[in-house]
Amino acid sequence: MLKGKKVLIIGGGSGIGLAVAKLAQANGAELVVASRGASAQTRRLSEAVGAAVRTHDFDITAPDDHGRLFQEIGEIDHLVIAVRPAVRPAPLLAMDLAEVRRVFETKFWGPCGLIRVAHGFIRKAGTITLTSGVAGAKIYPGASAMALVNSLTETLCRVLAVELAPVRVNAVSPGFVKPKPAEMAHMAEKLPLGRFADAGEVAAAFLALITNPYQTGTVAVVDGGALLT
Repeated sequence: MLKGKKVLIIGGGSGIGLAVAKLAQANGAELVVASRGASAQTRRLSEAVGAAVRTHDFDITAPDDHGRLFQEIGEIDHLVIAVRPAVRPAPLLAMDLAEVRRVFETKFWGPCGLIRVAHGFIRKAGTITLTSGVAGAKIYPGASAMALVNSLTETLCRVLAVELAPVRVNAVSPGFVKPKPAEMAHMAEKLPLGRFADAGEVAAAFLALITNPYQTGTVAVVDGGALLT
């Protein structure tokens, strides 16, 4: 499905991003992974994916990195942004504003800046796939910053689907993905499917959005039924 297509994955060194890389490679893609410290992990990533992976050190919060990355890699067919900021669970009013800003710099402003550069390098019939999260639609205690930034990411998806057409823009909204701390096990039991997701199950939604030529402005929810509880 992706034979001969160049797929750039931002945040492809672990978790969902790595699972997307594995699935894209299995479907014939030429992979480029960009993340912090990626070049030092080239061998590990290639072994994990099962093929040679081109890596680039990249910080999505550093505007200078955006232009440099595309000058180095040139045109692409598909862009996947799968970065997730590390954030401590806390109510919004208990968080330091600098911490909230860092969440938005990583998951909203950084992707916005990157896409402003990237759209000029995305080939005809190309795609951009963002990552939001179920916390954008269901409010969980202590997840206020992620709720805000995930909701904004989904709005960005719809805005860009209109403004960048015919480039297709979609988003995947994952629920809880393994591994999770033991103290969260009770939350899995409340889900209709009774378990947390494997990263590969979420990656399958990315592949579906990338390869369906009539899909744009869509937020694909992969949450095991979390929104039903």
